[in-house]
Amino acid sequence: MISRRSFIAASALTAAAATAAAAATAVAGTTAVAGTGGASAASPSLPLVLRNTSGSDVVYAYITGSDATGRPGFVGADGRLNLLPDPSGVLTPTPDYAIPLGPSGGSATTVTLLDHVIGGRVWFSIGDRLRFFVNPGNPPGLVQPALTPSDPNWATSWTFCEFTFNSSNLYANISYVDMVATPISMQSTGSSGLQSVSPLPAGALGSIASGLRSQHLADGAPWDRLVSVDAGGSVIRILSPTHTPADFGSYWNAYLNRVWDRYRTQGLTVDTQSGFGSFTGTVSGGVLTFAGLNTNGVPFTQPSAADIFGCASGPLYNSGPDARGAVAARLAAALNRSTLLLAAGESQPSGVAPAQYYQDGTTNHYARLVHEFATVGYAFPYDDVGPSGAPSVDGHLQDANPASWTVTLGGG
Repeated sequence: MISRRSFIAASALTAAAATAAAAATAVAGTTAVAGTGGASAASPSLPLVLRNTSGSDVVYAYITGSDATGRPGFVGADGRLNLLPDPSGVLTPTPDYAIPLGPSGGSATTVTLLDHVIGGRVWFSIGDRLRFFVNPGNPPGLVQPALTPSDPNWATSWTFCEFTFNSSNLYANISYVDMVATPISMQSTGSSGLQSVSPLPAGALGSIASGLRSQHLADGAPWDRLVSVDAGGSVIRILSPTHTPADFGSYWNAYLNRVWDRYRTQGLTVDTQSGFGSFTGTVSGGVLTFAGLNTNGVPFTQPSAADIFGCASGPLYNSGPDARGAVAARLAAALNRSTLLLAAGESQPSGVAPAQYYQDGTTNHYARLVHEFATVGYAFPYDDVGPSGAPSVDGHLQDANPASWTVTLGGG
């Protein structure tokens, strides 16, 4: 379900080698669910404080992830990673590892992580428990809640943040690449000092939904289909265009034609912002060709709407950490933000300031509206692309020696 580049890369990040800090003192005002269980100072021990400010008094938390071998499991209330056995059949229900939280605004719940967790998520569900399943395999495959109406969790309001906690660091991030739902914020303490990631403000979910419905009325594109509501009509999540059940079809065609026309007679220079340097391309025969760039046999033809929103298919496929991948990432960002026709749009990405993003009528209006409210967090997979030297906007925190980590459900 997740395609964002930042978190995939984060799992491999190595900060200065260090073991996790010993168990921190109890966080004031919290109710401890689990202690250190007698873990030694050299053992993993990270207090994870779960707070509920969502406005709902019925909230459940789940902590999923895998061990170093890739075997999935759930962290229980005792802080241990419970690895899932290989089931005999597909879609075998997992045991219920829900961690009930206190009422909104009340005491927090602390789970001390006593095992390293790779590729993890902290999930929250409001009003109802989530259903997880496991498929046979080596290792077995955890089936997580999906963004499709056929999923048994579809009618439940749920959300998550992502993390990896290993011997090198804690890396955690929020993201809106897949959806916007009940806001999450994070805070950590440790050797890197106090770090925080801000949530969407209260009421932002409804405002984004209203903006998408208005955009549908303005241009006829199925932006309104991104909004999911419960039986009472309340907005429970907003899907990114990558997950919409609607077909955006030819939405980008007219814009792409204008872009291709411009770069038939003018060069488009893309700075990879790496050791690969810059490449300049022009359009000929319907193909945007960059001199000296190995395209791995996949030319830069006009992408489809799905290619642009997903940033991982067609001419924008993710070819990995090579020059072509770096160029594709910056083209994908420029297309989603509709910056290729601006006065300095021929110089990507540093020729365009963030204030100029999403100004064309044809643009990723989901990303535009998310960024009207979100100060940090990806709205599409390459949302970290920006002018050289610009501050990070990906909504992450990282600490080589974390002492505590707090995740809060609820808007700012």
